[in-house]
Amino acid sequence: MAKALANVTKSISSVVSNALSMSISASNEATLMNEVLATRTHDSTDIQFRPILQVVTDIFNHALPKVDAIANVDSSKDKTTQPNLEGALSTHASIIYKISCEMSCKCAGIANIHATTLSIFKVLSSYSWESIGVLSVAALAANFGELWLVAQLSTTNQLAKLVSILKQLPSGLTDQANKAKYEMLTTLIVTIVSVVEYIIRFKELRTQHITLEVPALTEALSQVPNAIYWTVRSAVACGIMITSLVGSTPDQQIPSTVDAPEISVVTNKIKGILSNLNNSYKLCVHYIDEYKKEMESYDKLVQIVESSLDQITILGALINFTKDSVAPLFDGSTKKKVQIDELKGKNTFFLVSDLDIQMEELEILCEIYEKESRSDIHYEIVWFPIIDITWEEATLKKYEQLRLKMKWLSIENPSSIKAPVIRYIKEKWHFAKKTILAVLDTKGKVVEQNALHKVQVSGSFEFFFKKDKEIWSDQKTWNLEWLVTGIFDEITEWAKEKKYICLYGGEDIKWIKEFVVQAKRIAASAGVAIELVYMGTSNAAEHVDEIIKLLPKDQTHTIRNCILMRRFWSRLESMLRIKVQSGKTVKEDKLMREVLMTLTYDGSGQGWAVIGGGPETDILVKAKGDLILECFAKFEQWKEKGCQKGMFLQAINEWLGKAHSEKLHCNKLTFPMIDGHVLDIVECPDCGHPMEKYVMYKCCITK
Repeated sequence: MAKALANVTKSISSVVSNALSMSISASNEATLMNEVLATRTHDSTDIQFRPILQVVTDIFNHALPKVDAIANVDSSKDKTTQPNLEGALSTHASIIYKISCEMSCKCAGIANIHATTLSIFKVLSSYSWESIGVLSVAALAANFGELWLVAQLSTTNQLAKLVSILKQLPSGLTDQANKAKYEMLTTLIVTIVSVVEYIIRFKELRTQHITLEVPALTEALSQVPNAIYWTVRSAVACGIMITSLVGSTPDQQIPSTVDAPEISVVTNKIKGILSNLNNSYKLCVHYIDEYKKEMESYDKLVQIVESSLDQITILGALINFTKDSVAPLFDGSTKKKVQIDELKGKNTFFLVSDLDIQMEELEILCEIYEKESRSDIHYEIVWFPIIDITWEEATLKKYEQLRLKMKWLSIENPSSIKAPVIRYIKEKWHFAKKTILAVLDTKGKVVEQNALHKVQVSGSFEFFFKKDKEIWSDQKTWNLEWLVTGIFDEITEWAKEKKYICLYGGEDIKWIKEFVVQAKRIAASAGVAIELVYMGTSNAAEHVDEIIKLLPKDQTHTIRNCILMRRFWSRLESMLRIKVQSGKTVKEDKLMREVLMTLTYDGSGQGWAVIGGGPETDILVKAKGDLILECFAKFEQWKEKGCQKGMFLQAINEWLGKAHSEKLHCNKLTFPMIDGHVLDIVECPDCGHPMEKYVMYKCCITK
């Protein structure tokens, strides 16, 4: 009879197991989670996880003596005297009891297991996910511990024996008759508690490293709600097993037809979750350990660079050079590897860029470097490439091609540049994407984080180390001659001939043609000689080439080389950067105001003109396109003064001064951040009011 019943039970169990698997797979897990999420409130109460979880693990470690200690907890010590234990349990004892009742009273089988799980979530609706996990396993531990305690003491304690008889507990929970059920229960309990332990560890990691972005931790935390759902469901399944032990007799020691399949399914599910959490935890620990090592390396680097008095020690720390290293530098002039001693006793420029360094910037630096005498040189340049991706064959090839264009030194193996060095350069030297030129003196100390613009404007590296290196220290205003030196050298000859010189730009071909005609007409009417030079626009639009082709070659000059045209705008931007870096303001610095005005006129998307030279060397005319054309159109109003010798520019400026106060305007200036900062206050060049500040994000892919 018993054998027949066992066969029937086995058959029913198989059918139920298949039905359960189909039921769970057919039930969209997202739907289950939506039901769980619907029970949540906006509150997220946290409990003291560790004291309660410690008691839970101790209960199971005592009750399951033949299994390894759960969650690597030392169960040899008595934890019941922990100072936080009483407070943690007294606050939440009633909740734990309520959950244990839900587990023991509502577990009628598969049909109710999800409903029971949801009812527990409703009870714990205001608790955090981690708290739900801990309180659920605490309730399970209370039920299981009570059952085990009574069963264990029933042979030696009369009260326990009577309770065991009353509940019809089996004489031996681990006897052969209960072995299969006991092993399933044990496996599931160990897995559940381990899952909760990992979830708490993730919570602790996030608290300890709240400012650190750990990808594996972020991913693990996103899986916590799902893991907690299956933890609670698994705890409920264990409740089925525990309940099935109550009321069983020696003749009925057979697995329940409803709990074995569910135990099997949730065990497989929770084991999968545990495996994922385990892997994620290892990744988190590894990532954090590497981060700590990197932080230690970074702190050590900062200490060396900012405290050491030895130049080679400082440079070696930046270049990642040790005594056992091969030659760390590559000489672009000899195409040979060289030692770091090549830098000893010399000022050092660190040219820091990514692999998309602007070619015009590079060509300017190459020209300056090559024209300076190498015989008595007191500095070296080292190209320091920084990229945000791994150095692979393609990037290394691009790097090697670029450094062939440079005659100075570069890093022999760019992949040897360590993360702490990259971080130091980004944080201390404010490198983002735009090229910088950091200057280190003969002691290895940083004397300027970015001298790129000073070098570009002065046209010299050596200039930086002269005693009086303040650019334009005695310059009260600008003049066109030094503004375009090295860009359009014909201006020097025109200046000697006392000709007026007009630089103009813009993209409106209609305005450009009209301006050229009117400028020539007015100059002829005033009896002055004027030369016009088209300078394009600051954004170096590709269609500037098309505009140049349409210009009347007999009436205007153009800079045929687009790189030279771009150099003009780079020089203006460099001037402004230098002024900002030196703490100058538009109010107090006329030169800064002049540069800003030209950049603003260009940024407003209109034509513009700057006129200087002639006998009026200390006067410049600056105007937007519409206003200068209006000025020319009303030549009769200022003709009398404008035709007087040496009064041409003054007459134009006087007319413009009156017109500015009457003219509506809309000026714009687009200018990149300077060493991580934006210009604080910029005054409108027309009316003097502070200009509004906006943020612009830009991405231009031209090839």
